[in-house]
Amino acid sequence: MPDVREQEAPARKLLPIIYVIDTSGSMIGDRIASVNLAMNETINVLREVSNDNPTAELKIGVLKFSSGAKWITDAGFVYVDDFYWNDLTAGGLTDYGSALTELNNKLSRSEFLDSEVGYKAPAIIFMSDGEPTDDYESAIKKIEDTNRWYRVATKIAIAIGDDPNIAVLQKITGNNEAVIRVDDLTELKELIRVVSVSASQIGSMSRTSSDITSEVMQRVKEELVDDGQSSTTILIPDANSSSISAAATSNAHDAASSDDGVSDWGDVDWD
Repeated sequence: MPDVREQEAPARKLLPIIYVIDTSGSMIGDRIASVNLAMNETINVLREVSNDNPTAELKIGVLKFSSGAKWITDAGFVYVDDFYWNDLTAGGLTDYGSALTELNNKLSRSEFLDSEVGYKAPAIIFMSDGEPTDDYESAIKKIEDTNRWYRVATKIAIAIGDDPNIAVLQKITGNNEAVIRVDDLTELKELIRVVSVSASQIGSMSRTSSDITSEVMQRVKEELVDDGQSSTTILIPDANSSSISAAATSNAHDAASSDDGVSDWGDVDWD
């Protein structure tokens, strides 16, 4: 049943920020600890972003995957004001296909996108440090062929460490420019915050997913570039190079996005 807040005037559209997080065995230790710390701090920032946004109210979805996939927010997306992070643990395989199947199952109006006021196109943030261990290709094809919410979603992938399969993450995002590799776990915390805040601010305005992705990636470069050291790598293929390197700063700031007043395209009556 829709939340009573959705029926209050003036109603803001709902913008889901969905985190798809690798909790496989390779994430044990500092990596999952860094993700937990980052998510705790990011959720606090997103509450402020949501409260200050005149056009969109944020809801949070969290899907973890290892040997199989499980929604942490299993009853549906949660208003950011009501969401509190519970630390994840790691162990098991890296079932990308299971994660994509769960996304496909829940990204519909009959499941997590049921609302009186309507949803804007979701922002989906993937995090992984490894290789898929199941049939992810069939799952990608199915969700891309059948799920319009997934197709219009802004999809950004954060590749952690030296071992993630960048090519697979590029297939999942559907955009070679939407994968960011981070080697330093201190920078990972800042990166998760910047990507989350940027996706929520920019995604609340009317854009195509490719435009939103480009603006988010530009925001990441602006906020995380310092002296050109290559501790964080933003993968942006061009004619001459497969990547651009950037170093994260310790004092990155939140650039405010402007409201262009264009009507929202992400809340139509889709399944």
